[in-house]
Amino acid sequence: MESRIEVSWTCHPCEVGGQDAEEDAAEGPACWNCGGPVVVTARPTVRITSGPDTR
Repeated sequence: MESRIEVSWTCHPCEVGGQDAEEDAAEGPACWNCGGPVVVTARPTVRITSGPDTR
């Protein structure tokens, strides 16, 4: 099982949030609504599975 790091963020002027892959973080995450700078709130690790859901 593989995993990747995500970047969770919030844009205070737009009052929206989002999540981007860490690989895109070199440029820094940007708001999907206004394209402006955001405040990073978390960097969770997300598991990536290639098989069927095991729930």
